Amino acid sequence: MRVAVDEVVFEVTARPGASRRGVIGLSSERLVVAVHSPPDKGKANDELIDYLAREMRVPRSALLIVRGVTSRRKTIRVVTHEPIKVASRLRKIANPK
Repeated sequence: MRVAVDEVVFEVTARPGASRRGVIGLSSERLVVAVHSPPDKGKANDELIDYLAREMRVPRSALLIVRGVTSRRKTIRVVTHEPIKVASRLRKIANPK
């Protein structure tokens, strides 16, 4: 995860077509997230962005897939005025202990 003045950038591995939606864990510094939708016409990407926005409590429009739109391995950027708060929420999502 990279935290800058007005953004947070992190890596995700998406698992489309899963029976349960949510964070599965971490895999080599990537957040592994399962979604119900199939990888068809951007449905899985939309569900992934919706899920992450809700979990991080930011508007959906603040999240952008900057790399890996057609791949399971994605780089996601969150544009925010509170990057420390967003990074903290992301850490809690990744480690729900």
